[in-house]
Amino acid sequence: MRWFGWIGAGVLLLGILAVGVTYAAGGTSLLTGSDTDQTERAVEPTGAEKEPPKAAEQAEKEATKQEDTKEETDKDEPDEELSDEEQAQAAESFSAPKEPKEPTPASASASASAAASAPADTTMTLDIPAIGVSVPVYEGTTEASLSAGTGHLAGTGYPWIPGSNTYVAGHRVGYPGTASDYVFWDLPSLAIGDEVYLTDANGKTYTYAVSEILEVPITDLSVTEPVGRDVVSLQTCIEDYGDYWTEGPNWNVRYVVRADKV
Repeated sequence: MRWFGWIGAGVLLLGILAVGVTYAAGGTSLLTGSDTDQTERAVEPTGAEKEPPKAAEQAEKEATKQEDTKEETDKDEPDEELSDEEQAQAAESFSAPKEPKEPTPASASASASAAASAPADTTMTLDIPAIGVSVPVYEGTTEASLSAGTGHLAGTGYPWIPGSNTYVAGHRVGYPGTASDYVFWDLPSLAIGDEVYLTDANGKTYTYAVSEILEVPITDLSVTEPVGRDVVSLQTCIEDYGDYWTEGPNWNVRYVVRADKV
């Protein structure tokens, strides 16, 4: 009996040890509920979540759009400013204006009649009593013409041709000792209604009254084109818009006094 008791006690002890080993080995599998959730959260990666593919794609498109906009803006900006000499050349010489439209029979007849009575020499005299100007107008706007007085822009009209915009350019400062010396300096002093006279080589005088004052970029040639009525346009340069009395050096703006024939 005593021997049997010792055997039973040994079996019982082995059972208790087996249960303890099983619990120690599989203890984590016994976790349930909130503890399970904590374990799952503990193994999740930390840090910011990745941006959804659509959001990333949209951000890339916005960045591309902004870059394209910047490139377009950069294209609009001039590569470099004109030098003083280039600005002066642009202000003092022009390309011929666009070809006029095909004339109607009536206007063609009037032009033919005017051409028949036109003087052989296109040199004219310009008189502007309000500012004390009396100066010759030579053909062309080369420096030779401008330094000798004023120049008639080739390709524009003449007083003896109906519907003409007779375009005359002159220096603002010019050259001392020549007819160009401050020839158009006082042009900004002219007011609406002031009289302008052009006299052709035959001695015929055409009378005009100032009707418009224009300030345009030095590259704007539209002011040289016909306007649908008989006018003379007197052009010089000013330093900037609204700046009439600064003596250069840039002459950034074309100043045009337009007068209608009366």
